[in-house]
Amino acid sequence: MTSLSALFSLPQQSLERRRMVLGLLLMVALVSGATLFGVLTRPVGFLAALWPANALLLGLMLRLPWLFCPLGWVVALVAYLLPDLVLGTAVGRSVALALSNLAFVAVGAAIFRRFNPGEASLDTPAVVLHVLLACIGGALAATLCGSLLVRAAAPEMFSAGMLHMAGFWFSSELVNGILFLPLMLVRFERRGVLTNARQIAPHSLPLILLCVSLLLAVQLDGPGRMGLPVPALLWCALSYSVTTTAFLSSLTSLLMMSLISGTLTGEAVSHAYLDALFSTRLGIALIALGPLTVGCVNTARNDLLQRYQYLASHDHLTGVLDRGGFVGRAQPLLNLARERQDSVALMLLDIDHFKSVNDTHGHAAGDLVLQEFARIVEQSLRKQDIFGRTGGEEFSVMVEGVNLQVAQAMAERILRSVAEHPVALADGGPLHVTVSIGLVWYETPTSDELDQLLQQADAALYTAKAEGRNRVVLAG
Repeated sequence: MTSLSALFSLPQQSLERRRMVLGLLLMVALVSGATLFGVLTRPVGFLAALWPANALLLGLMLRLPWLFCPLGWVVALVAYLLPDLVLGTAVGRSVALALSNLAFVAVGAAIFRRFNPGEASLDTPAVVLHVLLACIGGALAATLCGSLLVRAAAPEMFSAGMLHMAGFWFSSELVNGILFLPLMLVRFERRGVLTNARQIAPHSLPLILLCVSLLLAVQLDGPGRMGLPVPALLWCALSYSVTTTAFLSSLTSLLMMSLISGTLTGEAVSHAYLDALFSTRLGIALIALGPLTVGCVNTARNDLLQRYQYLASHDHLTGVLDRGGFVGRAQPLLNLARERQDSVALMLLDIDHFKSVNDTHGHAAGDLVLQEFARIVEQSLRKQDIFGRTGGEEFSVMVEGVNLQVAQAMAERILRSVAEHPVALADGGPLHVTVSIGLVWYETPTSDELDQLLQQADAALYTAKAEGRNRVVLAG
């Protein structure tokens, strides 16, 4: 018995092991690559102005929570140390910096997971606040750890003074977290790049305005220019997805930061320059949170409207269109078929002896019959066909662009599928049901009145029931 259980558990264990290995490899590639970039662009004897590694690792651990384990932390430490060791950086300094970086990730993850214990995703406005809190906590932890460890291992990095260096360290960690962590938390759908490109193409004016505002910021002087792209970014947040908005906000902030902050020149940096750099970088990063919040609010609003529209047009029991939803889609299709002089077919379906199902087996069994019937009919139709529940046990189907033979074949296929698939009741017994179908077909509709088609289909349905049910009758 034990060997049998172990045999069935092997595939799951293998899957989890493979998932862990792939996650660790991704961690090494992401963290080492980002660390190498930061090390190569870091001024001698100073901190890197752009250090995405911490935010990327934090986002990776939040998205892949199985990496949040002792092995994951060991691999992360190694990934931080590899570039420095390859480039010949002093081991003591490298270890101190790596531990400071891990302090950012550990504290940031603890804060974020405190508010978001489930799936980490940038999908609500509250998550933007949680991102900010995680970055503030992580930046404080990294600054404190760095002030203790790095100062002992590399005192030359604190030549500008403890207070100023701590302020610069905190602002750097906070800014990098705000700029890069949201990019790790956005949802990437299948073919997301193409989807975003198609989304921007017909609504390119906000993006054009953003580019123009950045060009103006290059031409103007003074700290006020960092606010120039904000209106365009807000427009982008109202026009594009959160994913697109996050990328545009981060890219804009990086460009503005590069434009205004300039490049550090090692130990010759003055206290006044560090203070100005701290203020400028912090301001630009915090401005980036505005479009992200607006984008999340807009997305949540759109999702809520779509949910309301779905509930308003769909039957809660079967999940297909209700009468209002069916009419709302069938009428425009009928109008279009009349304009194109295309054929149209309307079917009215009624489950035979449905009242006896409720009387004999109860209303729960009746609900199950309706649900299974709707599922079977949907499987017999094309995606473009319109299908809805227009009465208690009555359903309607509208099909465009098929000849009479195809329309009849579709109706007969529905008839057979319903008869050949009994409904499994709660007590385990099968319940066989049949359906009667009234069909009306026009090669070219002469009227755009849906009610006339429904009346003709209803008359054909009445004839099908009068002739013995479980059959298709074509309206004369």
